[in-house]
Amino acid sequence: MKNSFHNIFIADDIHRKAIELLKAGNNRILKNINLTNSDLIKYILLKDNGARYPSSLIIRSTRKISKEELEIFANKTNIRIIGTASSGFDNIDVKLAKSLKIKILNVPDGNYISAAEHTLSLILAISKNINNVNYKTLTERFKSSKYFNKELFDKTIGIIGVGRVGSHLARLCRALGMNILGNDIKKNLQKKYKWIQFCNLKNLLKYSDIVTIHTPLDESTSNLLDEEEFKFLKRNAILINCARGGIINERILIKYLKSNKIYFAGIDVFMDEPEINQNFLILKNVLITPHQAGKTIESKIRISMNLASRVLNELKRYSV
Repeated sequence: MKNSFHNIFIADDIHRKAIELLKAGNNRILKNINLTNSDLIKYILLKDNGARYPSSLIIRSTRKISKEELEIFANKTNIRIIGTASSGFDNIDVKLAKSLKIKILNVPDGNYISAAEHTLSLILAISKNINNVNYKTLTERFKSSKYFNKELFDKTIGIIGVGRVGSHLARLCRALGMNILGNDIKKNLQKKYKWIQFCNLKNLLKYSDIVTIHTPLDESTSNLLDEEEFKFLKRNAILINCARGGIINERILIKYLKSNKIYFAGIDVFMDEPEINQNFLILKNVLITPHQAGKTIESKIRISMNLASRVLNELKRYSV
């Protein structure tokens, strides 16, 4: 006899409050985190066998779903909803999923505050030389450094992508007395944020003391900052990427850092995560964090609860 409930597979960690919410109604929660994709498919095939109603899968952005795996989900399982606990979709082919009649859900407004604050933290840590000073204070005698630190007041920050994260960061930087340049393909944002000076990418790179990226990763933004774009950066510029690896050409970035053609970089995301280009590890003018910009206690709860609500709402389309 076929099961008369929805299976909800949780493959990556979400907050317990969201799991309790998902249990509401006629749903069965199947939580088995940290499986490889191949083992996850085997698990779903085993547990989903004989299910009567469409099933859901919940993942995080760090889990990449290949085209072949999507086709397995579509053709051999009851998975019809995949919820990714992230703001973007670059871990899954949304167009293919749509053609396979699998609904992809994300949480675009779940972690923008955390991501913006983390970006500002990197900017402050670099400007105030925090990482280096901390190390010297712990390993050497207490000694105030000389005038190597910088103020942010009256500095110009160029924000590439003035969406949720970029606009929130702009507000934070405005409160610090910074000048704000913006660049975005959405022209209506210029009316929405009249206090931001919008300009083309070349001028943003040319006139900014700090450049930070907050765009999704897609065909139009892959290697958005490449050899030609780096030529416009100031020699004392700080470059921040808390968006996605691949938006900046890592090879060119490392080249410019090695030759001190830019002052410093703060990088939270990488091309081949969880692997990091080893050249980053020997540079003294880069501050690295492990893709954690959007990961805070508050954002985890917000993302998990919002995603759970979206999954439940989508399941209402199917009568039980």
